Amino acid sequence: MAAVKPKHLILNLLAEAEAPIGSQQFIRIGQLFGITDNSIRVSLARLVADNMLKTPSRGFYLLGSSASKLAEDLAQWRSLESKVCDWDGAWIGAFISVLGRADRTGLRRRTRVLQLAGFEQLETGLLVRPNNLMGGTSQLRERLYRLGLEPEAMIFSLDELGPEAQAKAMALWDTAALYEHYVQGIKEMESWMASAHQLSPEAAARECFLIGDQVLRCIAYDPMLPEEMIDTQARRRYVETMVRYDQLGKEIWQQVYLNFSEHGASNSAASQ
Repeated sequence: MAAVKPKHLILNLLAEAEAPIGSQQFIRIGQLFGITDNSIRVSLARLVADNMLKTPSRGFYLLGSSASKLAEDLAQWRSLESKVCDWDGAWIGAFISVLGRADRTGLRRRTRVLQLAGFEQLETGLLVRPNNLMGGTSQLRERLYRLGLEPEAMIFSLDELGPEAQAKAMALWDTAALYEHYVQGIKEMESWMASAHQLSPEAAARECFLIGDQVLRCIAYDPMLPEEMIDTQARRRYVETMVRYDQLGKEIWQQVYLNFSEHGASNSAASQ
């Protein structure tokens, strides 16, 4: 697996944290992933400057305003299946040709937001997804704008596509690859959970993060296609397995945090 970047590690840990995390904890955790102390400190400072983090007290961190909206949206992954409804063959369109491409930061944000919502390009400047999510077009439009899509983007319902456009739209997603990912992901998570007890808490925490991070990213970007296009039972099993995996991961990370706290207390006592 690719090396974990300090910014990514910090943001992901805080997205799951129930309380602020201290800089010394981040440094200790960073060491588990081969990240230097200085890289953690520099990343923390930059994230605070970019309003991605805030400091409720000296040396402790929470997600800031620039990161909290996305984190809140992604945190709903456990209930994604409950937001899918029956599909009547209609689509939701996103027309973005009126938007500029000179602002690279804005372009990256736009691309990310549309991918998170499962859109794929049907024609130049026109992206679509099945209209099979609870709340329909209006609720999805609100979500897209909340996550940072420019309000000039037009989000609208497409009740019917012509035969050629319908066939083209149905083929926009690699459903075979999605299904294979569900199957392999379930196997990997089940295998790891069965052997995790053989690892030290620190090694287990590291491996759990690396595997879970990839799974959560895939869930976040899953287009949540209807059963007419994908094996929804496999997708449901995939998410359910991740729920169990995540619970075990939380228990492991709690032990790691406890070990770090006890280590810090021991060092403090020894220095007196």
